[in-house]
Amino acid sequence: MTPPRLLWLLLAALPLLLCPPRADAATARLLVAIGANVGDPDDAVLSFADDDAARVRQLFVELGGVRADRSYLVVDQPASVVRQRLAEVTGRIAELRAAGDDAVLIVYVSAHAKGGVLHLGGTHLPLAELRDSARQAGARLSVLLVDACESGTLARRKGGSAGPEFAVSLEQIPLHGQVVISSSGPGESSEEWDSLKGSLFTHHLLTGLRGDADVEDDGRVSLAEAYAYAYRRTVAGAAGAGQHPAYAWELAGTGEFLLTEPRAARSALVFPAALAGRYVVASQPRPDVVAEVEKAPGRPLRLAVPPGRYLLRKRAGASTGLLELELPYGGERQVREEELTWRRYTEVALKGGHVELRGSALLGLVRMESAAVRGTGTRLVGGLGYRHSWGPWWALGTLGFSQASYPGVALDIRERALGAGVAVGYRWLEWALVPYVGLGVELTILEQQLRREREEEIEDTFDVPPLPPRRTLGMGLGPIAGVEVPLPGRAFALVQGQLLLRYLPSTEQPLLRPAGLVSVGAGWRF
Repeated sequence: MTPPRLLWLLLAALPLLLCPPRADAATARLLVAIGANVGDPDDAVLSFADDDAARVRQLFVELGGVRADRSYLVVDQPASVVRQRLAEVTGRIAELRAAGDDAVLIVYVSAHAKGGVLHLGGTHLPLAELRDSARQAGARLSVLLVDACESGTLARRKGGSAGPEFAVSLEQIPLHGQVVISSSGPGESSEEWDSLKGSLFTHHLLTGLRGDADVEDDGRVSLAEAYAYAYRRTVAGAAGAGQHPAYAWELAGTGEFLLTEPRAARSALVFPAALAGRYVVASQPRPDVVAEVEKAPGRPLRLAVPPGRYLLRKRAGASTGLLELELPYGGERQVREEELTWRRYTEVALKGGHVELRGSALLGLVRMESAAVRGTGTRLVGGLGYRHSWGPWWALGTLGFSQASYPGVALDIRERALGAGVAVGYRWLEWALVPYVGLGVELTILEQQLRREREEEIEDTFDVPPLPPRRTLGMGLGPIAGVEVPLPGRAFALVQGQLLLRYLPSTEQPLLRPAGLVSVGAGWRF
């Protein structure tokens, strides 16, 4: 290479050497979830549009790469508030672009609609305006999911009109432009089901995004997979004249757009390949249907769900298999057919209802309590208990025993106590750690055996018998507060405190005295 040419190449490369390479632009995802149960005055009030919007927001924050501070939930607000939120999102996208990043915008809406116009709390927002606002927000890609609805009873006619259908494969979704998906085809109605506590289309869409739509088994769900899944399940489940979701797009480029990544979920239910049938997963204690899958044999399924408690149901003829599942801290839980408890279908609540499978529990308890007799120190009490629960409500019966010794006036005193208690209360089952409160009453039989100093000498010298034991019956009443800690399987631990106002007949202290108790224990549900 000649020196002039080499010098020219060095000069051309100088800016690259002096300037560090720019990192690839980050992609930020933003979400606007809109739900409106109330439409125009002549629209029947929907029941679940706001809940559907909240579920969509939760899922995309959990699995869809949307940060919580970049997600907007707009519930039962007029069109002016929706426009304001879209304007805020447009401003945030402009900030991201100024920082060198690009953005993807997802807009979900569930509400009444008629003639291509959303009915939002007595105000109107044309669907075309919503589509244009999403397109003009400045995002590299915008996805608009429209579940427009009117009203009904068991299967509500939701009246939203969808965009046109196209005979085009969605195997590859370009990454630049806009995609619009509607819950029904032209001239069709959508459905809202009481048994699902939500829209039929949104229900199946969310199940697919949790992993059931992952036909490639790569732990990710693309827009193509989600649409194909929601279309198939909606068409199969729709009543009446039928419901056919539709889509339209204006896209350029190549590639596919991933909506969710179930493989990154903190917790999941795993269905082995051999399982087959329809499984319904409902949350506990609030009986919301989280997912409903049609499990085919030969293909394992990992269904991403948030940490929590669930009831799994499988229908088989006149019987229903039930299984309580706990994922309070995350992790995976494998579904095993042999663990199902079978009940007659007529004995089981409707889909999503709360069913108590193991309301009974045996407990072992150890507690530290202030002494019944003043000035004799604390007591360590061991006991057993039986608890029965009805959903969040519970009742507990306990038996406890303690013994202690302490000096009196020229006496050695040995004390034994046998106690029986009953308590009732309420548990808050929404969290991993289960707080509870209650009210308890206790009966205690207290016996003191008295031995004088130089007892043998006194008996021999004065020919007197030993001092007779003293027995008394006491009672206590007071509030309880504690927390239950789930353990693997059916086990759990608990820590609780109790304040008692104790009544104990005595000539040496007041009849009524306060007492404090701290208990720890472990239990096994059956």
